[in-house]
Amino acid sequence: MDHVVEHAKGGRDHGSNAIALCPNCHALKTRGRGRHELTAFLREEAARLHQAASSRSQ
Repeated sequence: MDHVVEHAKGGRDHGSNAIALCPNCHALKTRGRGRHELTAFLREEAARLHQAASSRSQ
């Protein structure tokens, strides 16, 4: 599990800011050339997945 927006940079410890990444994808998110675009995509995806899971549990 990874915080999409890092704790040190103000990221929340919440499901909408968490996503499962393999080691290779985590390295791309952390150090890759397209890390800013990937982080933006992951932020939207984590929020969408969290919303979908929350909707199913109600």
